[in-house]
Amino acid sequence: MSEPAVAAVTLDDIVRALRIATRDSPDAAFVIDRDGIFVMANDALCRSLRVEESTLIGRRFDLSARSTDPERILQAFRTARAGTPSRYRGTGVRTTGEPFVAEVTQLPIRIDDEVVAVFGTALDLTAADDDDAEARRSEDLLRLAGRIARFGGWAVDAGTREVSLSRDARVMLGIPDDVDDLSAAAWALHPDDQREFVTRELERCMTTGEPFDIESVMLTTSGERLSIRTVGEAVIGPDGAIVGARGAICDISELVAARDRERALESRLSATLTSISDGIYFVNTDNVLTYANPTALEMLRFSEEVLRTTPLWELFPEAIEAGYRDAFDRATRTGERVVHRAYYPPFDRWFETTAYPTGDGLAVYLRDVTDDERARETARRTQEQLAQQAALLDSASDAMLVRDLDGTVRYWNHAAAELYGWSPEEAIGRNVVDLIGVDPELRAAAVATLLRDGVYTGELAQRTRDGRSIVVDCRWQVITDETTGAKTIFAVNTDITQYRTEQEARQRAQRLESLGTLAGGIAHDLNNVLTPILMSVQLLESDETDPDRREMLATMESAVKRGAEMIRQVLSFARGVEGRRIVVDVDRLLDDLVAFSREALPRGITLDIERTAALPPTLGDPTQLMQVLVNLVTNAKDAMGTEGRLRISAELLEIVDEYTSVSHAAPPGQYIAIAVQDDGHGMPAEIVEKIFEPFFTTKAPGKGTGLGLATSLAIMRSHGGFMQVYSEPEQGTRFIVGLPVSTEAAVVDTPEPANRSPLPQGAGELVLVIDDEETIRQVASRTLEAHGYRTLVAANGKEAIELIEHGRDPVDLVITDMMMPVMDGAATSAYLEEHHPSIPIIAASGLNSGGGGSRSIGMGIARFLSKPYTTSLLLTTVRDTLLEHRGIDEEGP
Repeated sequence: MSEPAVAAVTLDDIVRALRIATRDSPDAAFVIDRDGIFVMANDALCRSLRVEESTLIGRRFDLSARSTDPERILQAFRTARAGTPSRYRGTGVRTTGEPFVAEVTQLPIRIDDEVVAVFGTALDLTAADDDDAEARRSEDLLRLAGRIARFGGWAVDAGTREVSLSRDARVMLGIPDDVDDLSAAAWALHPDDQREFVTRELERCMTTGEPFDIESVMLTTSGERLSIRTVGEAVIGPDGAIVGARGAICDISELVAARDRERALESRLSATLTSISDGIYFVNTDNVLTYANPTALEMLRFSEEVLRTTPLWELFPEAIEAGYRDAFDRATRTGERVVHRAYYPPFDRWFETTAYPTGDGLAVYLRDVTDDERARETARRTQEQLAQQAALLDSASDAMLVRDLDGTVRYWNHAAAELYGWSPEEAIGRNVVDLIGVDPELRAAAVATLLRDGVYTGELAQRTRDGRSIVVDCRWQVITDETTGAKTIFAVNTDITQYRTEQEARQRAQRLESLGTLAGGIAHDLNNVLTPILMSVQLLESDETDPDRREMLATMESAVKRGAEMIRQVLSFARGVEGRRIVVDVDRLLDDLVAFSREALPRGITLDIERTAALPPTLGDPTQLMQVLVNLVTNAKDAMGTEGRLRISAELLEIVDEYTSVSHAAPPGQYIAIAVQDDGHGMPAEIVEKIFEPFFTTKAPGKGTGLGLATSLAIMRSHGGFMQVYSEPEQGTRFIVGLPVSTEAAVVDTPEPANRSPLPQGAGELVLVIDDEETIRQVASRTLEAHGYRTLVAANGKEAIELIEHGRDPVDLVITDMMMPVMDGAATSAYLEEHHPSIPIIAASGLNSGGGGSRSIGMGIARFLSKPYTTSLLLTTVRDTLLEHRGIDEEGP
């Protein structure tokens, strides 16, 4: 019976060879079968994972690797198992809890072109942290152990060419013992392309006597292909002639297979070294390169011939100062891997070398890390800039915050903490809606605009931590991360609550001023209409003897005066009606107010008085000031009904900075603050904003005109004071009136002269009446002529000057309206004062009242008439002016 054929190489054989080859390797190595099960782990891997090899064998590698990304290593394993080498850098945690970083390379192991397992190496990069390193190829080249060869003997007769085989040779080739013709059988086992080669070597040996040692291929009788090593020598006969040849054959199939595999591995390794983007070179103990891949040659910038013949430090002397030589010497001295990174000036590049000690020198892994260093420098500068920007953002006066699209706060600066009341530690991580509260519909509309346009600007009502409502000017922008694509919202919020309050106050003041201007214009026109009516009625009344008709004229006169009084009220709102300016005793003013309040308030309303003793005086018109305070008390009574509590208080108030009220900005100084506070129904904010507007009232129709508070505000303005109001629904209302404390001397306006009877008469004096209203000119002229005066009339100052300059008779007195086209009263008065100073002038206007006369006197005007004026006032003013002028003339030169 023939013996069994020689077994082919197995995975176990390869594993044993790899275990021997990687036993002393400083880098981790392992073998996993097609199912991902550990079948080998070298000492370096076991030390790295802090486990014994026996613990790993039989376990799944992805569960034992302690990687933080198991899916990644599974994918790399699948790639290698499919026949393609894989390489990745991963992180993990050892059994001690220590993190590590490793670069893992996995190569397929093939038997008969079939991948039966995966061989891997892991380079521990933990110490270098993020530095790329190529596996040390010189130390990791696989050295496959050979199998013990099988031998057999042979012999050939030189004369007969008969072949003899030993039993071991027969067994090796599968030739049965019963085969006698070994020559034919043996030669038949050589393939055609090998038979000629073996025959030639044998014949040469038997002819020349030269021995031979060859490798060839033979087939066993069962068809198995063997790699055979044949050694032969000549056999010399007694006579010295060659009588044959003899030798041995050895089955070296496993050795050849291992050698082929090693060559294939070396070929793949060489291809890998050639194709990688980093440099790898070897230097011997004399610091001369023995190998360099193409990338290394390119990076070193010398030809391979120069590098292989010249010591490294002669070619790169600057590298000594850069520290590379010290690193290489340390690796050689300690036998440990040494990593060094430095700037190399001649190339203007940064290089990182990883030196691995070998038996005859160093294996050096070379990387150009210039981009890394520049990126690090850029990152460092960017980090510094970010730190500076963060400091600037934190010192900004505007609230700045960053939030995710879902509203989660990621950044919250110091100004945001001050505005909203939430510290950065409290705000970050919370939803912005919970912190600043925005109306859901308004917020949804703002976010929709933001996502559509990328930016949003607008004003939103928000709230602070303590519930206070604020108005915020918002500037929002969508920020997209270029790396991850994630989107966040950068918001800059500015508190404009005070600005909006002041703006609304200014707008209300502007509206009031506009309405005042309109009211003043209307009052002027109405006074011009009422003046001729009043004088005409009085003129008719003087000649009327019928009692009924006199009564009718008296009724008409009363109606005209009532209309004039209404116009004066409108002018009080429009111009403030300065009136008298005398020293006002505030204590007496408050006493009068308290007395009025006790009489006017129902018994169910309690009156409380609080005031500082001996309040200083103010300067103003006591009647107008009492009108303001009485109006406030009356409004408070209407707000409370029949029951409640009214508080009147007075105190000194010092305003350091400019104070903004609903009326206007009060300058710094001392003020007497008089407060009238009720506990009535109060008012919402939208009503408070309008209460000082003329004709606006919350009272029922017929109960109020809407001019009370508007007129009060105008009076306070004219007195240099201010008004303020605070009110909330069901919380009552508090009005504050501020009067400036003044020590200046009082200036008193000349009161309007009372009616005298009988009416003064003229003595033929020539009076020039100037007015753009024809009816006023006619009535005034007729009234004066009816009482002993001669008259001239003119529609404007230019006509009047023509009459004075070219008239036949000199003019004794001029009555001029102040507002006229072409040439107004002021210009006319100025001309007459310069060219005809002997002519006294009486000014008349429908806009001026109260203190208007006092202001006009001294501007070339002797007297002032407020329209509408009565016949008595007109005649008395003309008489007094002429008398005063004559007295001056008599005393003059």
